[in-house]
Amino acid sequence: MEITIRRRIFSFGTLQGKGGRAFLFSHAMNIIVGAKEDRNLRTGLHTVADICCADCRQVLGWKYERAYEASQKYKEGKFILEKSKIVKEN
Repeated sequence: MEITIRRRIFSFGTLQGKGGRAFLFSHAMNIIVGAKEDRNLRTGLHTVADICCADCRQVLGWKYERAYEASQKYKEGKFILEKSKIVKEN
């Protein structure tokens, strides 16, 4: 099931998910957004919601709902998707 498309990637930076390298996307589809909660992440306090595959229900990353630091506001409404969960290896 398609979760996102490469052209929707917002950042190729060195982002970190719970289980390794991650990417910041501006759009995701075929997902379920969980309950919002505040988390202290490497870049400060954020309100986030875990996102799961709508088909298999595996947690893929999270959605940034709110950033408390002014320098992190660009993340609001965007999605962190862990590389290991969304990239198929040949």
